[in-house]
Amino acid sequence: MPKKVVIAILIVLLILLAGGYYYINYQNTSEGSIKVLAAGSLSVPLKELANKFQEKYGVKVYIETAGSIDTVKKVSELGIKADVVAVADYNAISSYLMPNYTNWYIKFARNELVIAYTNNSRFAKEINSTNWMNILTRKDVRIGFSSPNDDPCGYRAVIMFYLAQLKYKNGIFDNLILNHTGIKIDNGTIIVPNDSELLTTTGKIFIKQKSVDLLADLQAGDIDYAIEYLSVAKQHHINYIRLPDVINLSNSTLVSWYSKAVVKLADGKIIHGDAINYAVTIPNNAPNKEYAYKFVNMLLGKEGRSILKNCGQEPIFEPVGNVPKEVKP
Repeated sequence: MPKKVVIAILIVLLILLAGGYYYINYQNTSEGSIKVLAAGSLSVPLKELANKFQEKYGVKVYIETAGSIDTVKKVSELGIKADVVAVADYNAISSYLMPNYTNWYIKFARNELVIAYTNNSRFAKEINSTNWMNILTRKDVRIGFSSPNDDPCGYRAVIMFYLAQLKYKNGIFDNLILNHTGIKIDNGTIIVPNDSELLTTTGKIFIKQKSVDLLADLQAGDIDYAIEYLSVAKQHHINYIRLPDVINLSNSTLVSWYSKAVVKLADGKIIHGDAINYAVTIPNNAPNKEYAYKFVNMLLGKEGRSILKNCGQEPIFEPVGNVPKEVKP
């Protein structure tokens, strides 16, 4: 092939690569759009809010969802620029983004863990709020939860089973988690290995990157039960069993009890059992802060609170850190 042709091809490839990088990282730098990185369990309410936002301001909202740990690492490790970051656990912001990428966040919603299932799940007609632990430990029942390393719902599922064993003395954590995953206990701390070592070959436990990914497995019958947020079950019209406050991580007055469970993730981060509080922030390097502030204000204001409530997420307002004066819902 002639040298000039090779050089021309290389130039074209470089232009395409540069264009792709520009699109991924800077598509939202114009005044006509903002980029929101968010937890998967916020997908439904944020899409509804984004539609209202675009109608009001004429600004396009690009929403990219993932597990909350993956979401914050996109900013801290991959260098992706975002205008708004909204996660299912405020600790994801305080542990991974503060103080280098932001110095504030606002807790804006609560949630709780439930056992989700379909009419076709094994023992669907039998399971209830008193016998669910017995049902889940039956040999032929398959259970799913998200990766603790990627998604707070995953480490919260592990914490829930640990607290259930601590409270009811029934061995459910040992039976389900220690016997069927690569998770271990070391001096009272729950040790989560890398994702490649999380699953064993028993076929009892299924793990996906984020909790909402399990819904397809439930519908397909690949799993019988999934540990989900109440809001996700409601939004997707999935059957669910509600759990007692002592294990569902919904009650802020029980934080001292929840904190008896301590989890060490594969990256070394330590997670203490806590009440489920969603949080939002705007990174220091947000390309379009003017409309990022407007979006956060809409989320925290009347319209956002109404959407959250309708989606099964109880709205709250608890600012932490140096919240900018522009944030005033």
